[in-house]
Amino acid sequence: MASAACLTMVQEVCAEQSLPIPTTLFGVIDSQPLQLRALLNLEISTLRKWPDIYWTKLKKEWTFTTLAADVQPSNALPPAADFDHFIDNTMWDRTLVRPVVGPISPQLWEAWKARPVLTSVVYGFILRGNDFLTAPNPPAGDSVYYEYISQYCVYSLGTATTPDQQTFQDDTDTCIFPTTVVQQGLRWRFLRAKGLSYAQEYAEWINMVQIEASRNGGMPMLSMAGSYNEWLAGPFVPQFNFPGP
Repeated sequence: MASAACLTMVQEVCAEQSLPIPTTLFGVIDSQPLQLRALLNLEISTLRKWPDIYWTKLKKEWTFTTLAADVQPSNALPPAADFDHFIDNTMWDRTLVRPVVGPISPQLWEAWKARPVLTSVVYGFILRGNDFLTAPNPPAGDSVYYEYISQYCVYSLGTATTPDQQTFQDDTDTCIFPTTVVQQGLRWRFLRAKGLSYAQEYAEWINMVQIEASRNGGMPMLSMAGSYNEWLAGPFVPQFNFPGP
């Protein structure tokens, strides 16, 4: 469920604080609406990068077709404006049904490339500049899939079906985060910007964000009996101690 429109969120906070209620946040020169807009965008940017949580609506899947070369095609990565970072250990070559290891370190990459012959049942990847590189070279035409975190957390004009902007750019824009959390963030940020006490509002905001993060997307069941290979849906051969007791 999307938030309220950005203008609506600001107007409600202004009403609570007995501040002049703006009629728009864009195309104005008045310093207060400009400040409120900047603080609102700072709030959603902070929430988007909240540590140790993958917000469900920021998760996306990407795919590309491999080349039998070090440098993979330019579409191996999502558009730069959208891509924030990989979700670790999600990259798989679905043609070979094998994981793609990485990102590997520059030291390991150079060690691999220094070998006269480099063979492996799996291959790894590294990012360098704008290039997505793999070693050993994969077969041409394989389908690689992975998940990543998007930078887009705003629904343009409040009508987009998926987030398509990083920041609010129109009064009617909405975002993926709950209205109450965004408004609470705006409250303490505004008080801090004015040099006023904001400790209570900040503490309440932290609690609200932690609750939302804990409920986001649900949580997996953890086994107290030890780990197992959850990547394989059927019978599989253990990596170690086989055969054995």
